[in-house]
Amino acid sequence: MVGFRARRGRRAACLALLVSVGMPAVPGFAQEMNVLQAPAGMEPVHAPALPAGSGQADGPRSIVPPGYGATTPASGLSSPDMQAVSPAVPSQLFPTGRQSSEPAVRVLSAVPGGERSDIEIGTLSGVDTSSVGLVGLRDGGFGPTMWQGASRADIETYLVRMPVATGSPVMNDLAQRLLLTGARPPEGAGRGVPLLAARLNRLLAAGRADEALQLAMAGGAARAPQVAVELARAALAAGDDNRACAALADIPPGNDPERNDMAAFAVKLSAYCQIVAGNPEIANLTLDLAREEGLNDALFFSLAGQAAAGITLRAPEPNTLSIIDAAFYRLAGRDLPDNVAEIAEPALLPGLLRDGELKDEVRLAVAERAARYDLIDGRELATYYKMPRFTDEQMAGLLTSDIPEASPMRRAMIHQAIGAAVAADDRIRLFKLAFATGETAGLYYPTVEALYDELAGMTPSDALRPMAPAATRAFLAIGERSKAAEWLSVMNAAPGLGRDGRELAALMRISGGALAAFDSEGVSAEIIADLRSGERRAQIFAACEAMLLDALGLSPTPAVWEALLDARNALPGDAPSEALLGQLQMAGHKKAIGETVLLTLDVLGLGGPGAAHPRAAAQATASLKAVDLESEARRLALEALLARSFAGRG
Repeated sequence: MVGFRARRGRRAACLALLVSVGMPAVPGFAQEMNVLQAPAGMEPVHAPALPAGSGQADGPRSIVPPGYGATTPASGLSSPDMQAVSPAVPSQLFPTGRQSSEPAVRVLSAVPGGERSDIEIGTLSGVDTSSVGLVGLRDGGFGPTMWQGASRADIETYLVRMPVATGSPVMNDLAQRLLLTGARPPEGAGRGVPLLAARLNRLLAAGRADEALQLAMAGGAARAPQVAVELARAALAAGDDNRACAALADIPPGNDPERNDMAAFAVKLSAYCQIVAGNPEIANLTLDLAREEGLNDALFFSLAGQAAAGITLRAPEPNTLSIIDAAFYRLAGRDLPDNVAEIAEPALLPGLLRDGELKDEVRLAVAERAARYDLIDGRELATYYKMPRFTDEQMAGLLTSDIPEASPMRRAMIHQAIGAAVAADDRIRLFKLAFATGETAGLYYPTVEALYDELAGMTPSDALRPMAPAATRAFLAIGERSKAAEWLSVMNAAPGLGRDGRELAALMRISGGALAAFDSEGVSAEIIADLRSGERRAQIFAACEAMLLDALGLSPTPAVWEALLDARNALPGDAPSEALLGQLQMAGHKKAIGETVLLTLDVLGLGGPGAAHPRAAAQATASLKAVDLESEARRLALEALLARSFAGRG
């Protein structure tokens, strides 16, 4: 090893050992092993002649140990074209220090001082897979020209930070459709981020591992390293170890797992695949190399050590549970943290729901979080609410129970109590309690869906008038405007609708379910009265209502804008930059549907329409309407105004 520093020399020595013949199957060793398998159809340059009597057939020669790349029958990833290396002619490759003229190609040489020539192996680059998708126009996609008129640099910038799993039904729907739509990539120079990789990353952040895996596989066999990483993460989250380990072939080597996220992931995935393939000794070498290279992840070393050698090392509990962490928990046979429902990456949630080992309370918390992100619907959430078993004493003492009010188990108790309640007063009280606790937990929409059958089974009547505001609000939230109108008519039959009646009528207008033609003068008078009332809640509601009506083309009178100017200090939060709002407005004007949707999500942010500044919500509504997404614009406006309304919450 003359000429190599001790640290690099040890890496090279370990690598030479692992590529020598006679080692067991290793589906992906650390980082350098990724470059030891040339892409299909690629031949080494300057291939040396084989010694006579080597026993090797003519043609391409494997430079990896027998079984590498999951050639064992049990792996399911056999490569019949791979041939075993003769024990008499081991291939030991080392970095040459010479750079290839082609991108994504790693130059390796034989043992320093040896007779074999250099070879160049790697992955082909320059293939744009951005256009692949899973949905078309008929499936709710935005069409193959959705990026027309947009700058690639802008799309890359906003795509990598696109908010997902927001708790807003309309935003979650728009995000999923945008990410899954197959479309021609935008024009112009990019910033080096493959659009497909960014889309896969956002799908995983939204909890949609299955869709991410399908999209990654649709991208073809020539994958950029960033795409390969996201494919591997999606496969792990979906429980597909074979595809996860196969992705290592497209992840380039890296020498700095301490600072480089891709290098760190490659090391962890390599160790995982080695253990899965039944090669714990090789995995231990990978762990040694990772420590030597400065990887600082006590949890990884603890889990990998337990999985590879049965050694239990102390490690702090994680603050977040990544996809690769969860894979090692499973491999090590270690129980997941008690707070897994709160700290797990969203992509892990569907798998956790299928985990029969979870306690009822943990499973229920996972189900609620999955429902918040629209990974399951409210009716499926209802099945989880029915799973826990409570004693008669617990159910009888629901309001005085020692189960915390914010607990998922408390919400399950309320749900079960509604199904068992007979008296009208009890049902009204329990419905209101369910809606209130659900809204506090960010679960209002799933809660309404979960209770839909019970709610729809109640016939609006004078006897149920106390239920009318909550029922009207609930049906509006899920788009059942006709049922909302039935309950609102019960309120209209009684004198003095009060504040609830004022706000619910406004919500009906915004949703598109107005009972009469838009009365600009009458509505404007109500808005002006609220703006001049001095009541902050009324001012916020009225300001948001005025802006959203204008965005939908239902313009209030000019006097409204004068009153709004006087009450402008009542508007909550900080408005987005004028430049961003202007870009969103321009995207709508030029009918750039993909850019409009992407900028809408960016402007609204993780808080969604209900937490965004009214100007942001109004511009997003107007721009969606401008690109003919009328239904989505209405839903967004309704979410924004519903969050500012206190009608039906009492």
